[in-house]
Amino acid sequence: MEDPSNKTIETYRQNFDKYVERTPAVSSGEFNEWQDSFLSRIPQGGVILEIGSASGCDARYFAEKGYKVVCTDIVPQALEKLSEEGFETAEFDFRDTPKPEWSDKFDGFFANAVLLHAPPDVFENALRNVALVLKERGVVAFSLKTGEGEEISMEKMDAPRYFRYHSEPEIREILSRLPFEIISISHADNEKWLYVVMQVKK
Repeated sequence: MEDPSNKTIETYRQNFDKYVERTPAVSSGEFNEWQDSFLSRIPQGGVILEIGSASGCDARYFAEKGYKVVCTDIVPQALEKLSEEGFETAEFDFRDTPKPEWSDKFDGFFANAVLLHAPPDVFENALRNVALVLKERGVVAFSLKTGEGEEISMEKMDAPRYFRYHSEPEIREILSRLPFEIISISHADNEKWLYVVMQVKK
């Protein structure tokens, strides 16, 4: 069976402009509260690795608050635009082993609505790899859609994307096997989303 991530990547690469048009350019409310909770645990001026930077709205939010952001994505068009804005960029697929030069480099790691595209076997390994790029007591924030099982959805993009849904107990069980301690798991947008903040264990 073909890795469903391949089809998802193809969808983003072929429909990036549509994704940007259909995604809010600015954030507010519960989402900003989650971002600020993440930032509050990172030293001012710290360096954040973001995967799935897309149009750059989160990277800009962090940069405006004084943090340095390394933006990654699997869409060359996204990286080109972010580079033009002055961000350091790199193409990165969450299935890959992090680049050697990233080892112990970052104070924070941010992934909004990205790891929900990871099949179960890939998901845990991707989070395990996050620990490799973080400094001692580095902080992680990622979001997932709530629910059960997995599906290929045409919603929003009018093209196929793979989604894996999670419950809070399931996430807590997975994270118990990884070198992180949970700071918070919050439910947002009428329970549609899980917002996770965690930190590398001492």
